[in-house]
Amino acid sequence: MTVLPSLTVSLISEGVLPTSIGGVGRWLNYLINGLTDFSFNLMVIGGPEKYGYEKINRYESLSLEDLEETGKVDPTALESLLKTFLDDGENPLLHLEEAVEWYRSCPSTKSRAFWKVLTNFYQEHFLGRSYAKFFLTVRSLLSPMLSILRRKTPLEGDVYCALNAGYAGFAGVLMKALTGKPLLVTVHGIYEDEREWELRSMGEEGWVTRLCLNFFKRMSEAVYEKADKIITVNEANRRRLIELGAPKDRVETIENPVNTDVFKPTSKKTGDKIVVGTVIRIVPVKGLKDFILAAKRLTEKAPNLRFIVVGPVQDRRYFQRCIELVERLNLSGSIEFVGEDDPTKWYPKFDVFVLPSLMECASMAVLEAMASGLPVVCTETAGTREMVGKYWPLTPPGDPEKLAERIYEVITSLDECRSKALKVAGEVAKRHSLKTFTERYFTTFMNLNL
Repeated sequence: MTVLPSLTVSLISEGVLPTSIGGVGRWLNYLINGLTDFSFNLMVIGGPEKYGYEKINRYESLSLEDLEETGKVDPTALESLLKTFLDDGENPLLHLEEAVEWYRSCPSTKSRAFWKVLTNFYQEHFLGRSYAKFFLTVRSLLSPMLSILRRKTPLEGDVYCALNAGYAGFAGVLMKALTGKPLLVTVHGIYEDEREWELRSMGEEGWVTRLCLNFFKRMSEAVYEKADKIITVNEANRRRLIELGAPKDRVETIENPVNTDVFKPTSKKTGDKIVVGTVIRIVPVKGLKDFILAAKRLTEKAPNLRFIVVGPVQDRRYFQRCIELVERLNLSGSIEFVGEDDPTKWYPKFDVFVLPSLMECASMAVLEAMASGLPVVCTETAGTREMVGKYWPLTPPGDPEKLAERIYEVITSLDECRSKALKVAGEVAKRHSLKTFTERYFTTFMNLNL
């Protein structure tokens, strides 16, 4: 009888728990419950103070707010970190293992010394820009980083696994520097690209966007450089990571899995209404406005439609604008907003699944919808092209007219599309099996621990 070696994986996430609604939360749940021979610890940056989960041996929350400095304060350490906001020059984070103690001596973000160093930096590099905007932006970005750096006791474990190349990845780099243990970074969405999209969608001034992006890119560059292995969810991401400087020989693809015991085709009850549904987080990047505009076009051609939106509201201002749009288009009787709920019970109620995202890497929802035997209408992004494009035609992101046209094509040939969807479900079940996912991560962790 073979006795498997004991291994403790210490996971680090940015706000994500194994019970979180959303793709990365589902992925984390699959990983923890699939690798039954491993033990898991979990550190969540910005997570709840207390959290209990059967498979997690030790849980810790790390504050997004900088702690008060202890011991000697050295303003030159902060001067070095501020180089991460500049367009050029050396990245100070690439030498973290040699400078951890020094960076811990940075002045607290709430101190006069911090304000003085930032003021001097502003006068040298950003004079003429809004000082208040500069100060608040830089302080908000540095605060989580300094909170991470000031941690002196590492999270115990044999292997560290950070769930992004941002603050979680940076915390992983620190844990590796403190312990010498290997670091795996899993990339679900390209951190720098997602932050850039958010900044541009917010309409930030160009200099603020560059300031933030320089910081995010420097942080991710350090994570790519220090990670022993980087795993991402599709080939498009892998190519993009290499473009961004990740060492080619350390980047690998393991596609997202789907639990086909839960997500599987079910018999459809015929009714008066055709249900067009989506499962998304309500934030601008998910394209809810386009879904609403497409719904308006469709109700004019096919009044027997009902639209359902399942997912948490993570941007209340954006959601309010969406509600106002629904009311202005007289769609209140046609669109239902369910809110945060387990999507498992909703897929069987849908006739068609729609993913209207403006940017998407590897949607867990569209994978679950395909496994559930649903016809899928999806916008074309780097991730969906790879996951969905071989099965279903894609529409341009940000084009509600094309989205509506494609949905109409599906609902007017629903029986044919349902038959095709059942075949797709079988292929998805084989390609994205939990067994393959679990085996590949088992091998990855064991090899890192050699």
